[in-house]
Amino acid sequence: MLASDATIVGKHGFPALMPQKLIPDTMPLPMNYMMSDVNISKNWYHCFVGDEQFERYWHNFYKYVPYIRSAKGLISTDFSIYRDIPEETQIRNCYRNRVLTYAMQKINPNVIPTAGFGGENTWNWCFDGLPKHSTFAITTNGVLSDPEACRLFIGGVDTLVQTREPYALVVCGNYPEWLDTKYPKIRIIPILSYSQMWRSRARRCG
Repeated sequence: MLASDATIVGKHGFPALMPQKLIPDTMPLPMNYMMSDVNISKNWYHCFVGDEQFERYWHNFYKYVPYIRSAKGLISTDFSIYRDIPEETQIRNCYRNRVLTYAMQKINPNVIPTAGFGGENTWNWCFDGLPKHSTFAITTNGVLSDPEACRLFIGGVDTLVQTREPYALVVCGNYPEWLDTKYPKIRIIPILSYSQMWRSRARRCG
């Protein structure tokens, strides 16, 4: 098993991850680009794309080990913990994120854990296994235009900060400037989402 030697923590038995005080030094690309990228050793990759893009890593992880090992750095998987899906699915997806991140960290030293969360019912377990004082990645995809989703995003980030005391936060997607004033002691690094990257390329080519 991918995490058979991991330390297991929390009420749902998530693998404990290693802290990473890392900052991507290139703009991370969507992870589905990784296998075709001739410059894989020079690039970082993120998993803030549709879940179907990284189901392959869960079902056939060892096939992708050479790519994971070769990448300059990775932001780990983000199986969705949407507030409107059953809690059993939320827990399973969070577990899969921890297992795959643990497995990736064993073969590549530059893997930043993703801190995914859903509604308030998830906040007492969805950060289990995340280390303290680490860089984490979060996303604003689908959040800022929905008042309830935005409220839960703020509450989730507050809980992450209170319980894990991040070294830095990598934020994928539209960047809310209030993050800078709300968390002045945390280094915050915005990165482009998949759609933002394509819009940027379209403007350059237009």
